Amino acid sequence: MGFSVKTYYHKQELPPLEEINFFHSPSSFDHYSHIPACTPFMLIAYDNERPVAALFAIIIRKNRFLHNSLFRRCILSQPPSFFEKNLSQIELFDLLITHLVKEVKNKVFLIRYENLGNAIFGYKGFRENQFYSVKCINIRNSLQRKRKIWDQLTASRKNQVNKALRKGVKMEDLQSDADLPEIYRLIRDTNHKKIRRRFPPYPYFENFFHHYVKKGKGKIMLTRYQGKIIGGAILGFEKKSTVYCLYYWGKSKRYKLLYPTIFTLYSAMKQSEEAGFLYFDFMDVGFLNKNTGRSHFLLQFGGKQRATRRWYRLNWGLLNFFANRIYD
Repeated sequence: MGFSVKTYYHKQELPPLEEINFFHSPSSFDHYSHIPACTPFMLIAYDNERPVAALFAIIIRKNRFLHNSLFRRCILSQPPSFFEKNLSQIELFDLLITHLVKEVKNKVFLIRYENLGNAIFGYKGFRENQFYSVKCINIRNSLQRKRKIWDQLTASRKNQVNKALRKGVKMEDLQSDADLPEIYRLIRDTNHKKIRRRFPPYPYFENFFHHYVKKGKGKIMLTRYQGKIIGGAILGFEKKSTVYCLYYWGKSKRYKLLYPTIFTLYSAMKQSEEAGFLYFDFMDVGFLNKNTGRSHFLLQFGGKQRATRRWYRLNWGLLNFFANRIYD
């Protein structure tokens, strides 16, 4: 078959595409629009003139003053969108990754691909393009079991949720962008020590509200106590299949005995279950065999962990060579 790949840097240039994947759809351009530090683009694989796969990526500038490729990263997440079931996903992914490397080779210092779920997905394409990997853990909860989310919680989690309910903690959906500045400050200030990578700028959340929440493709949930926001979660919807937990937070120091983070996550999963979704996905949460910290905390909500990988490629040949030797 005559496969080819084209690169698009503007949404209006895209051909008509079915939105089957939350992370690799035309709407992804809206999510990253008007963010000076981000350059979104999409690779589309064609079989003759028919789109058969799409891969969305972002080039992120790490320093607002320095524009050299050394301070730029290319970030990707989740498997691509595949529009034809009878074509080889391995072959298409190999084609997309090869084209991606050529596209950004002189534009960025690092390519990072994460949240692939299956540890062996894309293995051939990554290896052929000299990527190296770090083993990680993916956690997601099934919402289609006979046991409801409540029954999957540990005993201590149930007690904490009940205490929060008795004290008047409530969950609500964000309806207006008036609260967005406060929410942004809360997430940033509450998680500044936990967020290892650069925290997204305010337009990222503003775009999410206007292009996802208002169109039913996502939700921003707020946990309130006596009118004050003490926690929340930002959720992305992939049709009626999967809910992706993009961010969650809770003011656990000041409101420690109200368990805002625990109440938020339980409420988010319960609402997703009632809405008929099949999975609640926390995506990559830490390194493999590190059963502490975030991964240990999330597993107490009844989810299952599975091995996955984060793939990296340094666009300086010698450094990438040594990185492959060290990590693999």
